[in-house]
Amino acid sequence: MRTTRRSLRPTVAALAAAGVLLAGCGSDPSQVRAAAIVGDTVISLEHVQDRLDSIFERDPEVRRQLASTGQIGEVGRNIVTLSVQHELINEVARREGLTVDQAEVDELIEQRGGAEAASEGTVYDASNFRERVADQLLMLELGRKYFDGIEVVFDYTQAVTREDALEKAERLAADPASIEEMVAEDAASGLPGQLDQRTTAAEQPQLAGQPLFGAVPGTVVAFPFDNQGGQWMVALVKERNLDAATGDPGLADSVDPQTLQYFGSRLMAPVADELDIRVNPRYGVWDPVSLGVAPNADEVAGVQIPPRGGTASADQ
Repeated sequence: MRTTRRSLRPTVAALAAAGVLLAGCGSDPSQVRAAAIVGDTVISLEHVQDRLDSIFERDPEVRRQLASTGQIGEVGRNIVTLSVQHELINEVARREGLTVDQAEVDELIEQRGGAEAASEGTVYDASNFRERVADQLLMLELGRKYFDGIEVVFDYTQAVTREDALEKAERLAADPASIEEMVAEDAASGLPGQLDQRTTAAEQPQLAGQPLFGAVPGTVVAFPFDNQGGQWMVALVKERNLDAATGDPGLADSVDPQTLQYFGSRLMAPVADELDIRVNPRYGVWDPVSLGVAPNADEVAGVQIPPRGGTASADQ
């Protein structure tokens, strides 16, 4: 995981996209000053404001530009996303026994020109940039640990519009047995689909960062899998096997670090579901598909409907 030495000038666009990532959100006293709650951990409004203040102090012109383009809220939302992800990463690392080599953190920061230069154009500053580097390394190691070890079995079909994908997902969640009819109908119109598709991240690295590998059996997911959003996958996850190694643990070494990191981040999904993440409406809603904060329920990345008896986290 090497990066060339460079210095970045902070820009409005970079700050607004740094995540890729007031009224209280409830009556409980612990929620009144919360930007988000992750299990028993409260991410305070003050934490988000401190991060914003740090950005504005570093370059006062940025505040004017963000205000004029209406992007202060977007930057705040990215801060909340990264803060929630930080808590998830730490919890997953604790459960998995993963740690970060601080010498490697130092090396990576030095390769990027030092913390001051590397944090420019991000929602971090020199004092907390180490946190982000450590989080990235933990996601990378999590991805490397399981890249050859997770196999999923799923039924799927496709859709060409968001509306069609969400309609199919709702139909499938209400009646999982309808997938056979759905696949047949779609095949007649030229849309590919398959029953009992079995795959690993190593076999389908283009899907490594998608919801399939983080969904518990019985979950229905719908998500775009091309950059233009013109092709959607609608799938029913039937099995998720964590011990399906192919016998080649070195496979992860042949994969680019970004793919491993995306895959590692996807493996946080079951823990995110378990911890019941709540986001202050000031910032938006938690999106279980993107594992981030979306502006509202109409702008989440897709849909994830838990098995029957659970509570749907959906685009609704």
